Amino acid sequence: MAVCAVCGQEMLTASSCTERFCELVDGRYERIRWGALEGEPTDEHCADCGVDPGGLHHVGCDQETCPRCGEALALCDCWPE
Repeated sequence: MAVCAVCGQEMLTASSCTERFCELVDGRYERIRWGALEGEPTDEHCADCGVDPGGLHHVGCDQETCPRCGEALALCDCWPE
């Protein structure tokens, strides 16, 4: 069982994380929903954290896109030190 550190839900069964925003180096950004970007599947669950199409990735998901730079949020440099 993998529990999201932010919303407290079991990641592979919850339809969406509840945290709508993330605090990055220069401010607060609304998180990008799974399937909202071109090329992302719109009818499949996220392969990493299991959210439904249109849901918010669980924090730390490798598939989440950074709303600031467009790279993978888990790996980008947009997080504050």
